[in-house]
Amino acid sequence: MHEVDPATIDKLLTERGSLLWLDIQDPTPDDVDLLRREFGFHELALEDTLRRGQRPKADEYEGYYFIVMYAVGGLTGTDVDMREVHCFWGNNYFVSVHEGPVPEINTAIQRWKDGTERFHHGVAYQVYALFDAVVDSYFPLVDTLSDYIEDLEQQVFEDKSPETLRAIFDLRRTLITMRRAVGPTRDVLSELIRRDVPVFPRGLIPYLADVYDHTIRVIDALDLQRELLSSAMESYLSITSNRLNQTMRTLTALTIGLMVPTLIAGIYGMNFDQIPELHWGEGYPYALGLMGISMIVLYFVFRRIGWL
Repeated sequence: MHEVDPATIDKLLTERGSLLWLDIQDPTPDDVDLLRREFGFHELALEDTLRRGQRPKADEYEGYYFIVMYAVGGLTGTDVDMREVHCFWGNNYFVSVHEGPVPEINTAIQRWKDGTERFHHGVAYQVYALFDAVVDSYFPLVDTLSDYIEDLEQQVFEDKSPETLRAIFDLRRTLITMRRAVGPTRDVLSELIRRDVPVFPRGLIPYLADVYDHTIRVIDALDLQRELLSSAMESYLSITSNRLNQTMRTLTALTIGLMVPTLIAGIYGMNFDQIPELHWGEGYPYALGLMGISMIVLYFVFRRIGWL
C-alpha cells in the first residue's frame, strides 16, 4: 500500500492483484486528459467531471460505473456547503474527482488502508467506505440544524423581529438543499443493492444496505425538520396576525374614544343662534364633563371586551 507516480497508472491497471485509488482535487483540463488517456473514460462522463450541479446518480459504462454523490463541505450559519464528488469505479481502480477538500475521502482512504476487507472485496470496499463516510458525515449536520430549529421555535414566541422569519426561510432553504442531495443518494444505493452488478460482491451488500438505512434516517430527520419549520412559520404568522388584530382593535377603540368628544365639540361649535346651551353659564363645564364621562364609559366598555 503506497502512493504511485501517475505515469505508472497504465502498468498498475494491467498488473494482476493491484488496487488503485486515484483522488483528484480541483480538476484541470490536464487532469481530465489524464483520465481520458490512462483509463479511456467516456466523453460524457469526463464532461460531467468539469460540470457542477449534477444530480446524484450511478451511470453504467462498459467496464466501469460513473457515480455522483455529495459530501458536506461545512456549515456557515445556516448555509450548508455541499461538495460534489464524482467517482469512477472499475474492476481494479477507483477514481474520485472533486473541488476543494473532502475530509470524507481521506477518512475512507485511511479506512481502506487500515482494513483487510479490501483483499476480500476489492474495489467494491472502496465504494462502500466512501459512501459510509459521506452518509455518516450528515448526522452531525442534522443535529446542528435540529438545535437551530429549537432556538427558532423559542424565538417565534419571544422575538418580534422580522429577522426570525428570515432565519426560518434560510434554514428551510438549507434543508431543501440537503434533501436534494440525500434523496437521490438513497436511490443510487438502492440501485447498487438491488441491481446485478458484476463488480460488486454479494458479501458486501449487507454493509451497503446499512448505509442505505442510514440514508433513510437522514431523509426522515430532514423531512421532520422541514415540518417543524413549517409549523414554526405558521405559528409566527399566526402570532403576527394576532398582534396586528390587537393593534387594530386598540387603534379602533382610541379612534372611537376621540370621535365622541369631537362630535360633542362639533355640535356646540355650529354657528346657530338657537342652541339651548349657547348662553348657559354652565354650558362650558357641562360640555367638558360630557366629553370626559363619555370617554370613561368607552374606556371601560373596550376594556371589558378586550380591545384595550
